[in-house]
Amino acid sequence: MSSPFLDEDKETTMSPVLLGASAFLALAYVVRALLARPQRLDLPVVGKPDDANFEAALLEGTAKYPNTPYIIPSIPKLVVLPISTHDELRNLPENKASFVQDISHIFFGKQTGLGENTPPLIKAIKTDLNRHVASTVEALQDETRYALDEFGSCENWTKVTVAERMARLVALLSGRVFVGKPLSRNEEWIKTTLEYTVDAVKARDEVLRYPELIQNLAAPFLPQIRTVKQNKAKAAQLLRPIIEECMRKFKEGKMGDKESTDEFDDNQGTFISWLLKWTDEKNREDPFMLADSQMTLSFAAIHTTSMAISHVLFDLASHPEFIEPLREEIEQVIAEDGTEVDGSGLRNLKQQSFTKLKKLDSFLKESQRLNPPTLVANFRLTTSTLHLSTGHVIPKGTRICYDALTFNMSNPDLSTIPHDPSDVTSLDPPTTFSPFRWSSLRATPGNESKFQFVTTSKQSMNFGHGNHACPGRFFAGFEIKIVIVELLMNWDFRLVGDEEGKGGSGKRPKNFLYDVSVVPDPTGQLEFRRRKF
Repeated sequence: MSSPFLDEDKETTMSPVLLGASAFLALAYVVRALLARPQRLDLPVVGKPDDANFEAALLEGTAKYPNTPYIIPSIPKLVVLPISTHDELRNLPENKASFVQDISHIFFGKQTGLGENTPPLIKAIKTDLNRHVASTVEALQDETRYALDEFGSCENWTKVTVAERMARLVALLSGRVFVGKPLSRNEEWIKTTLEYTVDAVKARDEVLRYPELIQNLAAPFLPQIRTVKQNKAKAAQLLRPIIEECMRKFKEGKMGDKESTDEFDDNQGTFISWLLKWTDEKNREDPFMLADSQMTLSFAAIHTTSMAISHVLFDLASHPEFIEPLREEIEQVIAEDGTEVDGSGLRNLKQQSFTKLKKLDSFLKESQRLNPPTLVANFRLTTSTLHLSTGHVIPKGTRICYDALTFNMSNPDLSTIPHDPSDVTSLDPPTTFSPFRWSSLRATPGNESKFQFVTTSKQSMNFGHGNHACPGRFFAGFEIKIVIVELLMNWDFRLVGDEEGKGGSGKRPKNFLYDVSVVPDPTGQLEFRRRKF
């Protein structure tokens, strides 16, 4: 078999010095890789490496080893920690256990960019986007209508492949905020942001086919890695004019300081200007650094949010009896708050109205409980040795997590939380899809601010919990609510062929489980039709 690095038509020679140097470098790489490997763990292993997914392994492992860490043999392997250790670990600093380094580790960040240059991005989300998320609502409602118009007239029932359509819809919504029009509607930009996540996962899977010792050595030469880099280069090219304009304003002192309270004004580059504030001066004019950040945003935001919306739509279509109560709640809130008219003369819900939709919020939380993005939560890579209260020692370089699956299916909140029996006579068992269980619990005095979709706790870790709970969950929550409200108010949707509108949980498109990921059926379809008033 010929080597792709050699031209066989030419005589190939190598001097003894060069040969020796090459051998030394290869040996040095192997030694370094060996030293970097985490110590062997003397912990029980549950499941098999060739398991299609680790749902059964998690249920078995947590039941069998409630107070002992155990390993699920994913690639790379994960150590599942006892939930009793959660409070001692959830707020550990980066020099003890790192979410960012875990992302970089499993996605080969030096090659893909994932997990690299993230501090400015996290700062921009936590400090600027979260502070001004309310001012994005009008733009998001406008963009939702624009995206849904791509469905066509839909005067009659029309089949739609949900996951595919929702991914494009969320790409448009996220782009409207993260880069702004007109770039957010540029087909090259949309294609780049949608394909980046898929290509990054393909690249990771291809690298993992190689022996662990040579993975980082092989990665730069793989075509899948080159595709990821090409996506970033395209993103950098498209971003360059916006970056140059933002830098001009920055140099003219028109962008404010790091404590700026400037609102999101729907102008192209607003989020990028926030990002630049937190970026080191030497990197501010580097389009590739900004492209890394934007592609990381795409990876974190587009597919996770679109999958959550897909799950909600599948749940609504299979439980259509809950559609009318949600519509009534929206109409009641509009009657109380009124609406705002946008520049196109269309009526929008006010920002505060979305916070009043407690039944909708509860539906989203219940849908996520039974259809989480992953079966485990709070991924970290240990960056120093951890000594647990259980007496176990977790060495540096170990991937750790908690079992979210078992807690989602046996959450103490679902059966033992104090509540007012006059409001909540009984709580459905955890295995039951009960979309208004959380709004019922919130009706009890003292619970008004608890049990929200974006609330995190060690009993509700689907957004993570602690130092590295998803910083973008507030923005994502608004995105999801805006899309579902628009669909509920102006569209009908149903399971394919469900002419009587009876639904049926057994007819819901099945989730696809892979490793520890939970994905809505990528081929699952629903029928949509514009409402007739």
